[in-house]
Amino acid sequence: MLIEFIYTSTASEPFSWTELEVLRHECEQRNHIEKITGMQLYDGKHFMQVLEGQEKKVLALFELIKSDPRHNNIEALIQNPIDKRNFGDWAMGLITCDEKTQLQTVTELRGKTRKPLSYELLYAFAHNELTIDDIVETNTPSEGK
Repeated sequence: MLIEFIYTSTASEPFSWTELEVLRHECEQRNHIEKITGMQLYDGKHFMQVLEGQEKKVLALFELIKSDPRHNNIEALIQNPIDKRNFGDWAMGLITCDEKTQLQTVTELRGKTRKPLSYELLYAFAHNELTIDDIVETNTPSEGK
């Protein structure tokens, strides 16, 4: 079964542009072999990533991601079956939200007439309409309850 899987995380330390490129290259190589596609956004502190592929492979990759010390507060948001890939051309697209030219790419995704949820979430994250801190606070159980 083909799925889309969306998660968020917090960088353990801020990534430099070079470190982001190394991460993107690592992901792209592994994902190409596993036939996983997707898109990752980075806002200087948090990541939001959409992964697409066969369910078993995507979930196995998520287990690897959870053990990666470069980030923490890893929260799975959505796992949906899909009929076709939304990021089929990208073994791993990476967009930083602080670069105006890159942000335009996310804006262009919004122009689709039938927008998958993944586009809506990426757009909201890229335009600060949705913050990862809000998601983490919402999903963290309150103490004393």
